[in-house]
Amino acid sequence: MTGHTATASTHVAEPPERVWAELVHPGARWMLGANIETDFRPGSPITFEGHFFGRVFADKGQVIAVERPRLLHFTHYSPLSELPDVPESYHEIRIDLTPDGGGTRVAVQQSNIDTAEHAARSEQHWCQALATLAHRDTSPTAGS
Repeated sequence: MTGHTATASTHVAEPPERVWAELVHPGARWMLGANIETDFRPGSPITFEGHFFGRVFADKGQVIAVERPRLLHFTHYSPLSELPDVPESYHEIRIDLTPDGGGTRVAVQQSNIDTAEHAARSEQHWCQALATLAHRDTSPTAGS
């Protein structure tokens, strides 16, 4: 991997504790319709299953760090990437929640992306996911 990065952020008009509860709720499906399964303990597996643009997917990774209600950090691998299932093919995804006076700023950073094109596509997907998390139709800020 060449180490490209995708970033996105949004404001959610709820306190961090409420945003966190939705972020980690397995049935919330804010992550582009994926069902998320994990116990949110460092070292534990994390899976993402669902449909994306008509394709069934079953992605996986491992929880790196959790600081409730501020940080969720995990690895992510998608067989749809057609990359080998080796550590070098896994992305690192860090989701930070920060109180911002009127709610919570949610910032996502996805690193270890193989191409600039894939990074741009990931950024668009994160913008969609964060808009769903924020319960609004407008797009959050990309590249913050």
